[in-house]
Amino acid sequence: MRRPVKQPYLSKSWVIAGLIAVVFFGLEYAVRYEMEGISENAYTWLDLTLFLGAYLFVFCLQPIQAAIHRKLCRRTHRSDRRKASS
Repeated sequence: MRRPVKQPYLSKSWVIAGLIAVVFFGLEYAVRYEMEGISENAYTWLDLTLFLGAYLFVFCLQPIQAAIHRKLCRRTHRSDRRKASS
């Protein structure tokens, strides 16, 4: 059996998806600490909401990565066609 062809831009798309995840989690923690600064009461509902949001976002990472990968590959194919026609 032959090795599968390595897909271009795969690691680049995961890096972009990872950066989106870091920004998302950073915003969640910023909201949490901002809400804690307003009042000294414990916001368990806020913690639960942020946890569930993060949990759902983890399942969205792979489709986000796939969409970024398709966009990068499509952009490459378009630029290759332009170079060939010129």
